[in-house]
Amino acid sequence: MSKPLIKIKPVGGVGQIGSNMTLVQGDNDTILIDAGILFPYEDFFDIDYLIPDMDSIPVPSHLVITHGHEDHIGAVLHVVKKFPKIKILASPFTAGLIRKKLEFAHHPFPVTEYRHHDQLGFQDFTIDPIHVNHSIPETVGLLVRDTKQQVGFFFISDFKIDFKTIYERPFDFDKLQKLSKGLTKRLLLCDSTNITSGTKETPSEQDLIPVLDQIFEEANNRIFITCFSSNIHRLMSFISLCKKHNKRLIPHGRSMISYLNTANELGMIPDYQSVVRQADTMKGTEDDIVVLLSGCQGDFRGTFRRFCVGEDSMFKPRPEDTVLLSSKAIPGNEKKISMLINKLAEVGCKVITASDKLIHVSGHPGRTDLKMLYDKYSPTDIVPIHGESYFIREHITFVKEAYPAATAHYFHNHDELIIMDDLKLKVIDGETIEPIIMHGKGIVLEKEKISERRKMACNGTVFLSLKLSTTRAKVEKFSFNFMGLPTLVTLNEEKFKRFLENYFIQINFKDEDKTNEELRIAIRRYFDQILGYKPMTTIHIL
Repeated sequence: MSKPLIKIKPVGGVGQIGSNMTLVQGDNDTILIDAGILFPYEDFFDIDYLIPDMDSIPVPSHLVITHGHEDHIGAVLHVVKKFPKIKILASPFTAGLIRKKLEFAHHPFPVTEYRHHDQLGFQDFTIDPIHVNHSIPETVGLLVRDTKQQVGFFFISDFKIDFKTIYERPFDFDKLQKLSKGLTKRLLLCDSTNITSGTKETPSEQDLIPVLDQIFEEANNRIFITCFSSNIHRLMSFISLCKKHNKRLIPHGRSMISYLNTANELGMIPDYQSVVRQADTMKGTEDDIVVLLSGCQGDFRGTFRRFCVGEDSMFKPRPEDTVLLSSKAIPGNEKKISMLINKLAEVGCKVITASDKLIHVSGHPGRTDLKMLYDKYSPTDIVPIHGESYFIREHITFVKEAYPAATAHYFHNHDELIIMDDLKLKVIDGETIEPIIMHGKGIVLEKEKISERRKMACNGTVFLSLKLSTTRAKVEKFSFNFMGLPTLVTLNEEKFKRFLENYFIQINFKDEDKTNEELRIAIRRYFDQILGYKPMTTIHIL
């Protein structure tokens, strides 16, 4: 009778772009691949992020990280708090980012570094990091093989294929093919992010340099650039161009400074000392500066937004400035970014976006790139991951058309894909488990509290405090205040006061809970007649 050989369960990251975390189990080994966060798509009233619910998973011995993006390392702090004996494995650059993240949270934790040529050995399987291209250095796919070398799966949640980049080696197809050659069963779990994109073959990072070079040549005054702070290769291009055009580069914003400092500390940026300056050493009005602004998605607290609306303490937009948006809007952020572009246009800045010129390329594969990976790896089975549910389904359709030799499988978060020892695959549907909402200092915010925030934000709030007599038969004193209600209400406070005084004559508070609720409902109805909606109402009785 057949039995399970390797189990694969996504805890997050399938059916969504973010919150990547995958559980891999053998008879003796339990590991996690990645520990990411998910930024909310909708307006969740200033919550910070979401993480996978880890209560239902067995205790893992290791956490293996593929690369340093927040949707893959942002939840590391929560993992080490949940599983304090876990061992973290990451590449040197990614390890540096994780250490800084944990130190910033006052929770230092050891991180073991691996190189792309290392093999990570466990009892039930081996893991070989395979170097791939992406929009952050030292990204790897993971080739996981059972110890008998019969079965393997290549886990590659983020990648592109870039044979022209000058900053890193190309995708290591030779190693992938060599190590997977003898496998009878080869699964591929791979990126679906760009499956609906019209760009079939993702351009190289190298293709941007001539375009950026021309922009630097034509700009006679200050240049401001916003992009993803983690895109170290893009930042290196900006530094090289600053050196060529005799400009000084200023990273501005905490994440921009942090990523650049980490790369510099590891010796990844040759011209750092000669070109890069700190903002507090500059006047900010010099014409020969290039300023890198973090917050390219228009985040409310982001440096890019502060600059655009004139709230930044160091730099204010001027008509002669050139502003580059060297990034793509994450779905849901388009309107925020458009409004900031309008602010720059009102000032008279020259704004250049990726729609105008080739100043941004994706870190994910187009369909041609995916087909190349299929051809090189020759999978028997393909499991789309890293994408919204629609992307996953489209990827399956593409597999059936472009690579019918492989069987495509659909699974979602908390479903379990089991490779049996007779080499058959089994997919078990899992229950839907909602992610955990985090806010403030890593504190869990219950989902029902979001509804309360929405009501407070949309309808405003009435606060009423009552002091009762010793017999609790009448109200001796009361006070109230409003938050988030129109001025019309505050101008008619006396009318509301008379309403309350008349209402208090009719009731007593011997059954306090019942009377409290009746009063709350009466107040909401009172304001509904005036405003057309019912504000949240809170009553405090002394």
